[in-house]
Amino acid sequence: MPKNEIYIQVDNYQKYSLKQKEILKLEKKYFDILFNIFSAQQFSDELKALMKNINQNYNTIHGIFKKDNVVDLAVERHINYRVHNHKLLKGKILSIYPSVISSDTAFVTDDAVINIDSKTTSVGGSPTDWRRQLVGCNQHSFDNKKNFWAGDKGIYMKIDGYLAKENIHKKPVLSYILSTLYHHDRDLKKESWYEDDKHKIKPYHGKEKKDKTEIQELFTNNIRLSCIPNGKLSSLFNHSIFTGVKSYYPAESPLPTNTKSMRIPLMSLATRYDEAGKDWEGLKSWKI
Repeated sequence: MPKNEIYIQVDNYQKYSLKQKEILKLEKKYFDILFNIFSAQQFSDELKALMKNINQNYNTIHGIFKKDNVVDLAVERHINYRVHNHKLLKGKILSIYPSVISSDTAFVTDDAVINIDSKTTSVGGSPTDWRRQLVGCNQHSFDNKKNFWAGDKGIYMKIDGYLAKENIHKKPVLSYILSTLYHHDRDLKKESWYEDDKHKIKPYHGKEKKDKTEIQELFTNNIRLSCIPNGKLSSLFNHSIFTGVKSYYPAESPLPTNTKSMRIPLMSLATRYDEAGKDWEGLKSWKI
């Protein structure tokens, strides 16, 4: 049976094109800026305040939204506010990115278009989304050359990526995802950012797991920032970074025509090289 191989970026920078080198330089530049913003104590304190407000109004909020994940919209708004008001980007945001095909937060600077999407993951409800990076079709421009093997469908499929590689002014369109991990205790009617050391029985283990107290290091952090490679860098990853599809279109079709949300191994995103071949981390995780 065909298998989807895991690829990381080629480190031979002498084979990078000038355009690829430009994009690689910018991806690292804005990753560093965003990491400094999101890993700051201020941002963590604000996320904690957000969760406190949800718990203070638990019945009202769940009664209105009638869904498990009630933190998603609040985090999206918080990211948008903090990015547009942080000193590291003050005076550098020229305009919004005027495209409906974009992430939750999207803006234009003098040298790039920045997209930032928020992914809020339930540790007990969707642990698979934390083990790999979930990305939607509007949040990446990667070209996989129709080489993804959809084992559950028995066919090769193109991974849809609708985000532009560059805007009309030839500025690279860059994509970043800020993922957060939360826990919902329905019995206690309480939401929290997941803290692994407070749970003897780990909610991320499935029914088949016998020892549910076993710690998986991946879940000891509850927030991470990742950079999704621009489509013009696809050849540097052998046109293959996707190893799973979460949802197809049409949803229930045995032979779907499109993919809606996909999963990328964390290794493919973490191991990156800049325009000079120097390694850097394209995925970082920490604790709120």
